[in-house]
Amino acid sequence: MAKFLVIGALALDRPVRLSGPLASGGRLLGRTLEGALAGRLGGGAANAGVALARAGHEAVVIGVLAQDSEGDACLAQAQAAGLDTRRVVRREGASRTTLILIEPGGERLVLGLDFEAAKLPSLPAPGPDETFDGLYVRAPYPGAEASVAACRGPVVAHWPAGGFAGPCDVLVASMDDCDAATLADPFGAGRAQVGERLGWMVLTRGGHSVTAYDGKRVLRATPPPAKVVDATGAGDCFAAGLLEALTAGADMASALAHACAWGAIAVTLDASAPLGGRFPVFRPGAS
Repeated sequence: MAKFLVIGALALDRPVRLSGPLASGGRLLGRTLEGALAGRLGGGAANAGVALARAGHEAVVIGVLAQDSEGDACLAQAQAAGLDTRRVVRREGASRTTLILIEPGGERLVLGLDFEAAKLPSLPAPGPDETFDGLYVRAPYPGAEASVAACRGPVVAHWPAGGFAGPCDVLVASMDDCDAATLADPFGAGRAQVGERLGWMVLTRGGHSVTAYDGKRVLRATPPPAKVVDATGAGDCFAAGLLEALTAGADMASALAHACAWGAIAVTLDASAPLGGRFPVFRPGAS
């Protein structure tokens, strides 16, 4: 099995299942987790890391948690999920509260309450002899670039990359996060952000087709049918599946199909981080 590093957020999401779709002026009922807005493990690093761990890999996460009781609870849940959290940094201040509003069809809206930008400490650099088989940069925390040098395999990053200037091999973006200029030239926009090493820009559209661009070719893949229970974290599971396949030597067409399968598994789970999921390992030549 491979050793992966995932850089991004760890959090306790508070899901609320709605009685109907969100609409301006509407009135809805909501059902909370355990009837008390209890928190469940989430955040981009946890979502991708748990998927990799459920596939049998070693998943090391680097993120920032507040030094409070909620941060303690989140860390405990991440450890119980099999994530290596020894490099997680603790910061001063209180944890942020995030509501996940889930419509009956499984689509969700992420609502951060009383958001205040916190000053994030720099992430610890890998040790001189430490290496990873693959890296997913979900959030551009200060110091993320130092981990690229410790990765002997592919580097996948989430768009918009923000303060992360690369290098990386693949950028993954939701079309909803892209402006008109990016959609007009996805690969060019990606290279302008993270440099010439970029090989592919991959655009997702929820449960619809996925498109990958390398400046010359355009590849498309369609997710398999799935009953959507909760779409939270599906994009991170897609990116984790893509990284897992590329690390195993897959070409992009095969990696896209594998990633779509991982995303389809994620939407069937009533969870943010896919704790109950079973994610297949990519095997070259398997149908």
